[in-house]
Amino acid sequence: MSGQGEPLSPRAARILYNVDDALAPEGEPPVDVAPHVSRALRHQGVGAARRAWLLLHGLEWEPIVRLSSRRGFSWLPRERRRALLAGWERSRLPARRRAFAWLAGLLAEARAAAGTHSSGA
Repeated sequence: MSGQGEPLSPRAARILYNVDDALAPEGEPPVDVAPHVSRALRHQGVGAARRAWLLLHGLEWEPIVRLSSRRGFSWLPRERRRALLAGWERSRLPARRRAFAWLAGLLAEARAAAGTHSSGA
């Protein structure tokens, strides 16, 4: 994890942005989701920050561990990232489905918050 300050390290934030990019509706502009997610994780506590770290790094390493790619999640094309996340969403393992739903919920909240705080840019 990132130590004393932020619950998201720069590496975890990069993974988060790539997850958000894969989940975002087509044509929707990029949103800076990390500040909102960091605030939410601080509010939810250390356990949530650890869960986010494990989930994000698990996603990053999955293509390499499964030998489907020599590079991590963040380096995959958007469609492959979407397919990998869809696998988590439809997983037979309830813990995987819950983890995906939790992360997708955090990102949806961040997008909604960014929409209310932006000037439409």
